[in-house]
Parts: sequence; C-alpha cells; structure tokens
Amino acid sequence: MFDSGISAKALIAELQSEVDVALPISNSTYVTWLNSLQWLLYSAIIKEQNDLIITEPQEDVIQLANLDVSDNEAPIRFEDIYAVYADTTQLIKTSITSGFVFPDCFYKKGDNLAVKMQKTPNFIKLIYHIKPKLIKVNENDEIQDGNVMIPIEFIELVKSKLRGEAYSLENEYGPASNWLNNYNILLENFKQWLSDKAQQFGQ
Repeated sequence: MFDSGISAKALIAELQSEVDVALPISNSTYVTWLNSLQWLLYSAIIKEQNDLIITEPQEDVIQLANLDVSDNEAPIRFEDIYAVYADTTQLIKTSITSGFVFPDCFYKKGDNLAVKMQKTPNFIKLIYHIKPKLIKVNENDEIQDGNVMIPIEFIELVKSKLRGEAYSLENEYGPASNWLNNYNILLENFKQWLSDKAQQFGQ
C-alpha cells in the first residue's frame, strides 16, 4: 500500500488555512472526502492485491468482518474479493440463486462470503483488493492518527480534490471548477504512472 508519509491531520489543517471560504468546514467533512477519495482510488484504479488464507474452514459462510488484515488496511468487503480458491480449485463467482445449483462457487450472502464446494477443503484462499483503513474523528471533531495513503508524488491530486469539494460546498463554483479540473488532469497522470509501473504479465 502506498503511504505519502503525510498525516491526514496535517494535510487537512493545511487546506483549512488556505481555502478561502465564508463558512468554516468541519474536520469530519474533510475526512469524509478524503476517505471517499482513497477508497475510490484503491478500488477502481490502484487495485493492489493481497491474499488471506483461512485454514480448516468449518462454515459455508465466512464472516468477512472477522478476518484479520494488516493494521493499515480496512476490513474486507465482498466487493473487494478478486478470486477465491479452495485448496487448488478456483471457485466461480455467482449469485445467491445460482449458488444453490452449481458446485465450487462463491457468492455474496448479506455482508459475508458464502462458498459451496463438492468437498471440504484444507484451506480457503482469498485474493482481494486492499483499501486503506478509514481515517476517523472523535466526538470533538479531532482527526485521529493516520496518513494519506497515496504516493507522495501525487499528494497534489488529493489536495486538488479536497479544495474543489470545499469550494463546491460553499457554492464557489469558479474556484471549485478550477481545482476539480486540476484533479482530473492529475488523476489521468496517476493512471499513466500506475500503468508504467504495472507488471506486464499475469495481470
């Protein structure tokens, strides 16, 4: 996972000091924008994969919220799952309706992962797309620990997006449009940067 080394608290404080709007914008609002942006980038563009092995699975429904992930990762959602293996057999992604019919498949059941297999495996392996753990604020609107999880080369992408959202919230559509246009340009540059660094085989 990328890590700019810049805390969310420091970045938002910097933006609040420079964004010239009539009404103050809460930390929680900035944090919501930041969390939304980071999850969108990781889910739709970065798509960094990780794996997790469940040994001796006993249930047909795996409680995703209970799975252990790295400290800087958000819990796994079904939508994050890229592939599921039962031992060496890759399961087919299907719907809850088809899950009753086909063998060796997986599907969403509530917020969890349901698996149907011809025989009980020794382990189940999940391949999933990671996302940064959510930045949070406390009851006093104070931002808790956590860095902006974007490459330092593209920290301006984050700043441009948050500036644009701030001006848009305050109905300052001129500067909002300028900053969101800058964000869109940086986003295309980011996509190209990722493409240049991507592996060329087995994607």
